[in-house]
Amino acid sequence: NTLDDAYSIDNSLRFNDGDNCYLERTFDSGGSRRKFTISLWVKRGELGATNPMWAAAPSNGGQFSLVFDSNDKLILREYNTTDEEVLNLVTNGVFRDISAWYHIVAAVDTTQSTNTNRAKLYVNGVLQSLGTATYPSEDYDLLMNSTTNTGKFFVGNQTYSSTSTVFDGYIADFHFINDDQLAASDFAERDDNGIWSPKAYSGSYGTNGLFLEFKKVNPILGDAAGRH
Repeated sequence: NTLDDAYSIDNSLRFNDGDNCYLERTFDSGGSRRKFTISLWVKRGELGATNPMWAAAPSNGGQFSLVFDSNDKLILREYNTTDEEVLNLVTNGVFRDISAWYHIVAAVDTTQSTNTNRAKLYVNGVLQSLGTATYPSEDYDLLMNSTTNTGKFFVGNQTYSSTSTVFDGYIADFHFINDDQLAASDFAERDDNGIWSPKAYSGSYGTNGLFLEFKKVNPILGDAAGRH
């Protein structure tokens, strides 16, 4: 990347759905439930299956999640605790190159007066066209950052109590930004050859925000897998 030679992604985390492994976190305090951004790089390990990359879910049902569906489309969706569809964005495009890294950004701000601005999906810097688009009402409080009923944040899973559907593939450079709706260009840029390439994020993370860089663990020093 000739635009930002100082930044490169050195590590990723391998998720094997046969092992039913994923990451989870329970937030100590609530953050913004109306405005946030997720950015991550993904390399798929299988096609034709539901693959959740991240989710927020309480113990009493409902989920807010980003998944590849069995048709290999990308979906950003929320079903609330009464199973009502609050948000459902389904891309027209499909993502079937298992040799490629996809940069995915989900940017949400339910305070926006225009419904199409309340949730956006970018892949490799391109705002996605949608075959299905259901948006939350203005100022709606989504499940993200909810501490009610022990709300959890997942990477590689989408439900509170089940591991029957988990992610298979690689995830790298995972950012969760709370209280800000950002664009894909805050995390990546096109190099001189037109290739969409990562760059260092220089903004703040807000309440509950986090960055997972998946550093290699040193068994002697006990290096962390990510940093907050």
